[in-house]
Amino acid sequence: MLCDVCDHEMVKLDRPPTRWCRESWHCPWCHAWTQFETPEFDVLRPGHMPWDLRWEAAWTDMLPEAGHHAYGGFHQTLCGIERPDMEGSQFGMWGGADDDCPDCTAAALNIDARWPEDRRETFRVSVRALPKPRPEDEPGYVQPADELGRLDIRLPEILPATATRVLATSILPREAHDGFQTIGDGPGSLRLPASWVACGIGPYRPRDWLQGYGAYSLDSLPPLDEATFVGDFAWIGEIGDPLDYRIAVTDPIAAELAEAGLTLPADFVVLITRANLHRLLDTKGAGNWTDVVGPLPSPADSADRMVLFFRDQQSCVMWYLYLRHSGESFVVWSYQDFTREPKLRYNQDGAVVTPRQEINWCAPSVESFAYRYLIEERLNAAIRDKERAKDLAPELLAYLAHYVSGCPEKQTGI
Repeated sequence: MLCDVCDHEMVKLDRPPTRWCRESWHCPWCHAWTQFETPEFDVLRPGHMPWDLRWEAAWTDMLPEAGHHAYGGFHQTLCGIERPDMEGSQFGMWGGADDDCPDCTAAALNIDARWPEDRRETFRVSVRALPKPRPEDEPGYVQPADELGRLDIRLPEILPATATRVLATSILPREAHDGFQTIGDGPGSLRLPASWVACGIGPYRPRDWLQGYGAYSLDSLPPLDEATFVGDFAWIGEIGDPLDYRIAVTDPIAAELAEAGLTLPADFVVLITRANLHRLLDTKGAGNWTDVVGPLPSPADSADRMVLFFRDQQSCVMWYLYLRHSGESFVVWSYQDFTREPKLRYNQDGAVVTPRQEINWCAPSVESFAYRYLIEERLNAAIRDKERAKDLAPELLAYLAHYVSGCPEKQTGI
């Protein structure tokens, strides 16, 4: 297929069709894209964009200061640096900064010049998809009683012999139920606010759409059998071998922590370094992603340390591994990005506002955090797609049953 912009041959990407796109074509000369059968378009032809607004910043753990480079697709920068884990950054676009890679800038300008002036504005035309017939619009349609998304959903029974990590009754420490979690005993103990920060779960756990995230009390969550999380992520299946370039991320952190007498827990190292786990939490739907930085000082105790490992794409919420000098480790969340110096902010009277330094306990281990986070993400995806409850895995069904009112007792856990 010839490119409609520069008349060069386009290349069809060797990717299987998905619900998001049947096939994609790319022009290696002017970098124009054409996609067929996306959710909104039969044919999608993105138009011209100025060179300093077109490209995402590159992101990879294998290249220092990767954000200075433009991501050119296919795991490489515009200047030709290739890394197997490279992708476009969700943090923002590239271009126009003083510290941009000069070779990427030159490449971006050259590519921009390959778009003829008369084929820029309004030249490329996309074809919108016609509304697809929906089963619910057919005469006599009856909504399945177990279709996810309906408030009066009927859940199938969970067989008593089905073992899941979702429990019927809470085994949380008593301290967590008053909104706080106490770590340790005696005068050296640490008392932190405790909550789970997340989006809603469809209509079953609504959220404030203006606020985005909700902080949910721990005793309102489906309880998990924490004893089953032993750091091996066995519930995932094959976790893959350690990756050298991911070990290069954790080793310097571990070495610096060792100087303070602290050790990274095994489940953290497994999550960050194993081939099938190191992007486990990164989801396109939520836009959150793995970003490992540390060690960082704790705002709660100068002898403790934290390691950032996960963040919201707009840095609204960050999740940290917290390491106590007394040996405990757990996961906390915060609205504060402790990897950066806070910028001065002022209130309406012109006075400087002191940044919030609060951290919140949310999970006893990294593996437990990952399990709950992924269950909620998968449930939200199933609700968006109007899947049937009968098709849910037992773990998801048990988790959802916690929120569905009027369920038989045997549906509310195992």
